[in-house]
This record gives sequence, C-alpha cells and structure tokens, in this order.
Amino acid sequence: MILLAVNSQRVSNWTLKHREGSILYNPSSGHIQVKKAGYYFIYSQMFYYDGSSTYMAHATFINDAKVMGSIGSVIDSKRFLDTKFHGGVFSLRENDTISVHVSYHSTYYMTFGESFFGAFWIGGPGTPGKQMKKN
Repeated sequence: MILLAVNSQRVSNWTLKHREGSILYNPSSGHIQVKKAGYYFIYSQMFYYDGSSTYMAHATFINDAKVMGSIGSVIDSKRFLDTKFHGGVFSLRENDTISVHVSYHSTYYMTFGESFFGAFWIGGPGTPGKQMKKN
C-alpha cells in the first residue's frame, strides 16, 4: 500500500498495469498522451484517507485544462475513507495529454483498484460504422 500526501499538484506516482494501443504513459510527469485522434472515454478515481481535511477532491485535465472534477466532504475523524470517481467522453487530438490533479491537502491510497485513471479510444474519423456523406 502506498500513501500519497499532496497539496494542489499533479499526481505522478501511478503504477502502470495495462497499456494497449496508441496511448503512452509518462511516469515522471504522471500524464498519459494519446497518439491517435478521436473520441476517448477518460476516467479517474481517487481513494481518500484523511480525517483532518474538510473536503477531498481531484480533477482530470486535458492539456492542463480542467475538464472534470469530483469533490466530497469528510464526515468526521472516524469516517474519513471515501472514493470519488468521474468519467466522460472527449474529442482528443494527437499528442493531447491527460492528467489527474488533487486540490486539497489530503492523503490518498495509491493501490491498484482503489486509485486509478486512464482512457480508451472509442471512435473517430474512419471508424467502422460511421455514416459517410453520400454524393
């Protein structure tokens, strides 16, 4: 189990478990880069562990612009464990980057299955089944 204490920063200590297709992971910066334009389902979840904060939150960024966020309150010092998940479909260009940032000083469990993020390609130009204009 890895605990991560952070304060308004990009999360960068992910463990790579699965990579396939046209997506690259940069372990030093913590972002993933898409190498194929199209529509992607992007998702992230963080497992919070902090009874001293009022709120715990994380956000997903595309090219350093926030596109999704999750926020929750800590109930009390005895009930301080929680997960927040969000996901959505976005149109990405080749070489766009995706990253996760945390907003409040909190501690997070960085274990497989509890905290994760990623993306998968769901379609784009030239996708089979896409309707083409008729001349």
